[in-house]
Amino acid sequence: MQAGLARAGLAVSSAPMAVVTLAKFTSFPEAMVARSLLEAEGIGVVMPEQGLVAGQLDAGVMGGWRLLVIEEELEAARQILIDAQVPF
Repeated sequence: MQAGLARAGLAVSSAPMAVVTLAKFTSFPEAMVARSLLEAEGIGVVMPEQGLVAGQLDAGVMGGWRLLVIEEELEAARQILIDAQVPF
């Protein structure tokens, strides 16, 4: 998990961090737009289902494309999506 957070631009420390689900999207393009908005504002985002490739089961069938953030950034991330009128 820490490697994924580091790739997402989140600082990785030895202190435990709570990672929470911010949103779920039924389509990959919607999830990517939301992720891009958040990253542009400096919020680190992990999308675990992004690793699915063509030929594998679509994440939409599995419950959606999740965006995860650290708990301390949850409210700021929610507000960014609300301000951008992104339904989540």
